[in-house]
Amino acid sequence: MKMNIRITLIVLLALCGSAAAQPTLTERRDSVISFWTNHETTNNHAAAVARILSRNDSAVQYGMDMLRSLSAMATPDIIERFRLTTAYVLLRNTMADDVRQDIEMVWTELPVRPFEAEHERVCYFAALHLSTLYFGDSAVWFNGRTRQENQDESKAFLLHWMREVTEAGQEEFDSPTYGAAVFNALLLLRDHAIDDGLRKRAELMAQWLLADFAHEYLVGAYAGAHAREHMLSAMQPITSDMSSIGWLYFGDGTRLYSRDQYFAALSDFEPLPEIVDIATHRQEPYEAWEQKPRRKPLRDNGLTGNGPVWKYTYMDPLYAIGSIDGGLIQHREQHTWDVTWIPDNPEKSATLFLMQPYSDANSLTPFLPHSEELALRSTAILDPYHGTVTKIVGGSPFEDVFQYKNTLIALYDIGTVTRFPVLTGFLPPDVKALDIDSVKSGWITINTGDVYIALYPFKRYRMAEGHFGRHMISYERRNGAIVQVAGRNVVGPYEQFVRRIKASKVDASRLDSDMSIRYITIFGDTLSMAYEGSRTVNGEVLPHPPKNLLFSSPRLSCEKGSGALTVRGKDSDVVIDMRKMETNRTRRQK
Repeated sequence: MKMNIRITLIVLLALCGSAAAQPTLTERRDSVISFWTNHETTNNHAAAVARILSRNDSAVQYGMDMLRSLSAMATPDIIERFRLTTAYVLLRNTMADDVRQDIEMVWTELPVRPFEAEHERVCYFAALHLSTLYFGDSAVWFNGRTRQENQDESKAFLLHWMREVTEAGQEEFDSPTYGAAVFNALLLLRDHAIDDGLRKRAELMAQWLLADFAHEYLVGAYAGAHAREHMLSAMQPITSDMSSIGWLYFGDGTRLYSRDQYFAALSDFEPLPEIVDIATHRQEPYEAWEQKPRRKPLRDNGLTGNGPVWKYTYMDPLYAIGSIDGGLIQHREQHTWDVTWIPDNPEKSATLFLMQPYSDANSLTPFLPHSEELALRSTAILDPYHGTVTKIVGGSPFEDVFQYKNTLIALYDIGTVTRFPVLTGFLPPDVKALDIDSVKSGWITINTGDVYIALYPFKRYRMAEGHFGRHMISYERRNGAIVQVAGRNVVGPYEQFVRRIKASKVDASRLDSDMSIRYITIFGDTLSMAYEGSRTVNGEVLPHPPKNLLFSSPRLSCEKGSGALTVRGKDSDVVIDMRKMETNRTRRQK
C-alpha cells in the first residue's frame, strides 16, 4: 500500500515536468503553493494545509474535511505524525476545534512505532518539541511524560543531533528520499520554535544540509552514493523528494512538486548565495571526498565493517560518477554507486549502476532488534521489495568498489550468499545508442548525447526490459564490472569513444584465482584492484583523503570536530559556523 501511494506521487511529479523557465525563488514558491492549493489529489497533509490557507471558503472547508479525515486515520508511522503535527503548527490559529482535539488525541492515544532510522528520530523529536509548544493546556502525551519533560528531551536530542552531524558527519547521509523531511523539520524549528538558540541552529543546520546536497547536485539529480534511497528515484534520479527541494531553491532542472517541498515553500528561508553557486555553476570537473560515520550495529555478526564510510564523487559539468567503498552500511535502501548524467529528455532515466541484491536474513539483524524471521517480516511490511531478487537498492558485504575520477571498478565475491547469489544492474532505457559487443571486446557502450558510458561486465549476463529501463542479471558468484565515462567535449564523436574503449586493456585473467583486475583506461591510466586488497593508479597507491576532514573538495571543506563548513561560491566564500552560531562571508579579490 505504501508503495502504491509513492508511485502515484512520482507519476504526478513526472507529469508536471517543464525545464524551460527559470522563475525567481518567489515565483517558484508561488508555483508550489498554487499547485497544492488547486491541483486535484488524494488526501494528504500538504493539500489540506494549502486549501485551508487559501482563505477561499469552499477550499477551506474542503481542506478542513481532508485534515479531519487524515487525523481520524492516523497510524503509528512517524513521518505521518510529523506531517500531521506540521499541519497543526501551521494552522494553529485557524483550525477547527474538533480537528485540533483530534490531532492532540492522536498524540495522547497512539504511540509511534519504534525508531528505525535517523530521519525518523529527527522528525519525531521536532514534531514532539513543537507539540509541547502549541498544544492546549489539557494536552497529554502517550509516553506518560509531562509537557516540560518532553520539551526538554526533544530539544536535547535535536541539539545533540546537530552537533553530531556537523562535527562527526551524518549517518543516514545524502538521502534523496528522506533528506527533504529532515530539511523540513529544521525549517519548522527555525520558524516556529520559541527558543532563539534552537531557531538559529536550525537555520544554520538547514543551510549546512542544503550545501551538502548542492555538492552533488546535477540539474535536479542527487548524484552519487546514498545511505538510503527509494528504488524509484534510484532508477529515475530527478524524481526524488530532494529533487523538488532542488527545483525550489536552485531553480534549474525539471519543475517538480512534492509535499515536503510545499511545507518548505511556506518558509521565508533562503539559501546562501554560495550554496546556489555550487549547485548551478560548475565550469570544471572536481573530485569530492566526504567522510560519514558508519551506522552503529545493534549486533556484530561480522557483516557491517568498521571505521568511517568514505564517499567519493567525480562531478563533471555534464555527469557525475560517485561511490562508497561498498559493504553493508544500512539494512535496506543503500545505494553504493552510480553514474548520473544530464539527459536530453528529463522524463527518461539517466543513470546506470550494478548491485548485489543481498537479502539473507542475517543482513537485517545488525540493525534491527528482532530475530532473523521477525526482522524479515517487519522489513517486508515496510519494503515489499527488500526480500526480492528484483530489488534495485540495498547494500551487500560482498561488494568492493574502487573509483578513480571517471573510472570505476566494482568487484563482487558472493560465494556465501544463499538467497540471491547474483549480480544485477540497471541501464537507461532511452539513449541514442546502446551497443553490446559481447562476442569480441566484451564492452557495452552507450551514447546518451553529450555523455558516453562504457560498461565491461566480467562474466556472462543477460538483459531484459523492466521498470524504467533495462535490467541486467548475472549468475556468476565471482563477478564485477568496469565503468568508464567521458563527455563528448573531451573525447569527440561517439564512434571515436567506442574505438578508444575497444582499444583499452582489460586484464581479468586473475579474477577467479585471486579476485584482482587490471585496466588501462582510455586516458592511459593503469588501475589495479584486488577484492578487499590493494588498489593503485599507475603503480602508485593513491593518498588517502585527509582523515581529519568531513568534506574535502574545491567547493566544500570542513575539519572534523570544528562544526564549521566552508562553502566556496563564484566570487565569495562563506563559513557556516555551528559553534559560533553565525555565518562569515569573505569576498575574493578578482
